Amino acid sequence: MLNPDRTITAPLHAPNPLAFEAIKCVSPHCREDGFTLLEVMVAMVLLAVIMTTSVSMLFLNIKGWEGLTESSDRILENHLILARVTTLVQHLTPLVWRNQRRQRGLAFSGNAQQLHFISPAPQQHAAGGLFEYLLTQENDPEQGMSLVLYYAPLHPDSEALSLPESGSRRVMITGLDEVQFSFYGRKRDRTKPEWTDSWESASHLYPMLIRMTQRHSGEQALIQDRFIRIRHQSTLMVR
Repeated sequence: MLNPDRTITAPLHAPNPLAFEAIKCVSPHCREDGFTLLEVMVAMVLLAVIMTTSVSMLFLNIKGWEGLTESSDRILENHLILARVTTLVQHLTPLVWRNQRRQRGLAFSGNAQQLHFISPAPQQHAAGGLFEYLLTQENDPEQGMSLVLYYAPLHPDSEALSLPESGSRRVMITGLDEVQFSFYGRKRDRTKPEWTDSWESASHLYPMLIRMTQRHSGEQALIQDRFIRIRHQSTLMVR
């Protein structure tokens, strides 16, 4: 017989953690900690692209810096060479020769392609004295147009400019498109100064200015003008 005052309770069971885990993983947002193989491969590809781009930019910067340094060195070298040439021409010795026929001639001549003059000895020549110089342009198949300087000691018995074959030769500037000389001054007394493309040894006076024009070929065409003022206007009679 049942006791109406007695309460019957169902036994309680502990929850199963595996069941909860199974229910939790049913959600579409459910995932385990870590990266999938696809994510790792994408990250590696991106890292490789970034490293390749960085290395390429580094090499481009190094190459650009080397090119800029080389160009700066070349410009500085050309500037120093032109300064030396300018000094030689500025300090030319204004000699005047008279031959056996009493004909008068300057120890100077020039045209659009070259200069021929007398000036003190180069710095490396310890003996000093006067030297004869020929500054001219020459075309080389490999180096292109070059500015070349020939020089030799002046012979005491010289009566005209004639550079001996035993003279020294030095290439001053290479890679030019053209070198051109022009002259300003009065060739004779009582004439007006003017620019001309040549100056003969038969002229009565030395030029006042010499312009040397350099044309550089390449990606950027460059024209440089250098004006050289002759400091000696008086002449020295030799014979």
